[in-house]
Amino acid sequence: MATNLSNQANIRYSFSSGSGSAVSNTTTTTLIDAFSLTAEKISLTGVFRPGENLGYVLRIENNGSGEIYAVQVGDDLGAGETGAAPLSYVADSALLTVNGSVFPITPQLEDGALVFALPAALAPGDVAMITYLARVSPAIGFGTQQITNTASVSGRAGSPAGEAVTVSPAPSATVDAEAYAEVSILKEADKSAVNSGEMLTYTFTLTNTGNEAAQGVVLTDDLPDGFTVASVASVGGGEVTTYSAADFLVDPVTNELTFPAPASAVALTVPAADAFGPGVETIIVTGSVG
Repeated sequence: MATNLSNQANIRYSFSSGSGSAVSNTTTTTLIDAFSLTAEKISLTGVFRPGENLGYVLRIENNGSGEIYAVQVGDDLGAGETGAAPLSYVADSALLTVNGSVFPITPQLEDGALVFALPAALAPGDVAMITYLARVSPAIGFGTQQITNTASVSGRAGSPAGEAVTVSPAPSATVDAEAYAEVSILKEADKSAVNSGEMLTYTFTLTNTGNEAAQGVVLTDDLPDGFTVASVASVGGGEVTTYSAADFLVDPVTNELTFPAPASAVALTVPAADAFGPGVETIIVTGSVG
């Protein structure tokens, strides 16, 4: 790391009726270290979702006056001190540029960390940039609000066997979880076969894997011809709610069910996922067939 040499002069003097003093301006000179590296880590993606790719850039500069050999860059893939990495390297996504020239680079996985080895020494003033993609684990905990991954950058002073040169503090990048709702629907019938006039129940399970509640949810279903709705209920938060006929609408021509009905005051919500799992809301439609 470069060192600033700053100093300031003082004078004292006298004259016939007294004395005086003055202070000069401060001059600063930068003493360039013989062997020094700087590094910065940048995320190209502002937010993350499970299963999506994040882009990263690592910028390494030789800001000393001597060559740095055997430069290595490690990335903990977000594991930190937990040992459980939420990221995985996307194969063949890495690219190395040195002073604008492009080179292929393939990282190795060592003890769970990604390790890039630069193919040549960095001369004074050289800038190397490594770009790559990392995939967020689809199984990342629903309660995870941030991913911070940290890089370690080191090299050898003057020769491959020279003293170690490291970057401190280690560069890192933090990406926040995106605020979103993502709801899937599963429809099930309580019977695989039914006689005319019998009751049949459809269960709709709405599952939210996002970290925000899904609000204003509207369910539509093309019910079989001859199916007459007897009741609509929902199960959420351990409570069962049964709705009135005014809260759902069945089209008399197509037999399409809409719940809640446009004129209903019912506000259907699927809660957000949390550390215990996805948010779930269940809708139960019961009716007679034929």
